[in-house]
Amino acid sequence: MKNGFLKHFAVIGMGTFLNLILGVLTTPIITRIVDPSEYGQLSIFNMYSNIGLMVLCLGLDQALVRYFYESDTIQYKRALLFRCLKLPIIASCSISVIIIILSLTGLVEFEFNSVIVCWLCIFTIIQLIYRFSLLMVRLSYKSKLYSSLQVLHKIAYILIALPLLTFVARDYLLLMVLATVLSVLICMVWSIIAQADEWNIFKIDRASCSISLKELIKYGYPYIISMGVTTLFQAIDKISLNMYCSYSEVGIYSSTMSLVNVFAIIQTTFNTLWAPMAVEHYSKDKDDRTFYYNGNQYITIIMYFLGVSLILCKDIFSILLGAKYREAAYILPFLIFNPIMYTISETTVNGLVFMKKSKIQVVVAVGACITNIIGNTILVPKLGCQGAAISTGLSYIVFFTLRTILSNRYFYIDFKLKKFYLLTLIVSIYAMYNTFVHFNIGSVIGYVVCVISIVVLYKNHVYSGLRYLRNMVEPALNGIKNRLKK
Repeated sequence: MKNGFLKHFAVIGMGTFLNLILGVLTTPIITRIVDPSEYGQLSIFNMYSNIGLMVLCLGLDQALVRYFYESDTIQYKRALLFRCLKLPIIASCSISVIIIILSLTGLVEFEFNSVIVCWLCIFTIIQLIYRFSLLMVRLSYKSKLYSSLQVLHKIAYILIALPLLTFVARDYLLLMVLATVLSVLICMVWSIIAQADEWNIFKIDRASCSISLKELIKYGYPYIISMGVTTLFQAIDKISLNMYCSYSEVGIYSSTMSLVNVFAIIQTTFNTLWAPMAVEHYSKDKDDRTFYYNGNQYITIIMYFLGVSLILCKDIFSILLGAKYREAAYILPFLIFNPIMYTISETTVNGLVFMKKSKIQVVVAVGACITNIIGNTILVPKLGCQGAAISTGLSYIVFFTLRTILSNRYFYIDFKLKKFYLLTLIVSIYAMYNTFVHFNIGSVIGYVVCVISIVVLYKNHVYSGLRYLRNMVEPALNGIKNRLKK
């Protein structure tokens, strides 16, 4: 792995860590103020916005990533940004106006009242612009800016939400929606100001970007389907709970996802850096496979170790949320496969990105989505939140498998998948056990078995990783010792 990658990883990881700490400190306060049903409604609100965002980007956010490094000039990057952003803005504003009119006139009955629907449309537009702005930050490797935006988002939400929930103390859903929208708006404005040169509309030189809109759309349009279906796939669990159960179950389920956000330190940091770095590496050396293989092995070790550790501590974490959310402890074990499989698959999907096989992403999304629909239909009516978690976890394994197999058809890399699936089976058994039992000696024994399995199956990369950490820590410790002696 490159030193540059590790440097950016450390910077973004620190911001993510601070973001996580703020979440751990404030989420228990909010869950004690807000009823699970209202927390569930907020989750549905965010879900609808995310689905709309992924569709309304029209795949041009992915086109921005793919073509960003075709030229190093600021004129090219500025022209490419606005060429990719123009259609999504027009589409999102047009559709939002139609939805708001339908809601206000009562011609169509929506799940939320007209006020929440209006905020939903506004939030989706803000998120869309912020998505492109964040992509520019990522692609330019502005790690400090990205890290500060993460922290700013959480601080802004806390400073807006907690006073509103505490002192206004009514219509909690609307108050949380306002805090959600305003916190993202603040981050969007700040990110654009911080990249003022890239966002300067008065300096756009269309001729400096040779990539036509037609070519961008040709590459991006399959992502309208694949990203839309992927977002639907990620939301099927909440939709199923909303259909078969209630907002309360959705709230408990969503609060559990906040515990899984422990992964955010690694997942968000790695995913933020990997996609642009992999594309840049391929553009410079199309034959080198070692970079992608090593990235896959290291992130597999880290994600699975964090996953089984989180399962071991599930009962402790769930206490933080309060008595109304205790069921979260039994939902968590299979939800770890969401961040694990998604993050690891980012290192195995390279072939579809490099060879511009965006249409194949549709197959991946549809396959995982169908699996999740079938699983939720069977399990949620019988097991509720636990059934949704099991179905989601298994469908993410399918998601990883499809991404990896189809990508390897175009850009083969030997990821040693036999040992990966053996480890996945062992952790799946451990997750299933902890889905239905309280913490006991079996949980500890299972954890030890999982950790030993990780070390044995990935011993070469475990040892090299430990050597690297030792080489990093020793100079710092020696420096401290020398200063103490003086």
